Amino acid sequence: MDQFSQVITMVGGIVATILIPLIGAFQFYDSKKRKEAAVAKKAEADNITQYAAEWKRCYEEERAVEDVLNKKIDQLYQEKEEDRKRIRELLDKNTRLELNNQALEFLKCNNALKCLDRDPPNEFIRKAASNQKEEKNE
Repeated sequence: MDQFSQVITMVGGIVATILIPLIGAFQFYDSKKRKEAAVAKKAEADNITQYAAEWKRCYEEERAVEDVLNKKIDQLYQEKEEDRKRIRELLDKNTRLELNNQALEFLKCNNALKCLDRDPPNEFIRKAASNQKEEKNE
């Protein structure tokens, strides 16, 4: 039994000197590995957050540029509408003036001596009217 107890003591000593430190090392190694994995995940998450913030900034800048361009387009459409309105008014005015001119062309007398009731009378009409009065008086 003495030998048996020596073998058990030796096995116990071997276990105490070799196996327990190895088990502890594996436990700490695993813990260290988890810690490193957690640090790596945190770094990756920070990197992803940084990319997301950069994309958000780019998106907001693009939206700001888009808003400026949309305002400019709206302004140009408004100016175009004002120009169309002014052109329409000028065309209406031109049409009215052409109609008035046409009406005056119909009333125009090409032979000054035949238009006695012309308003205002010209020199030819005055002379013709005075000649007719003189002929009637004689």
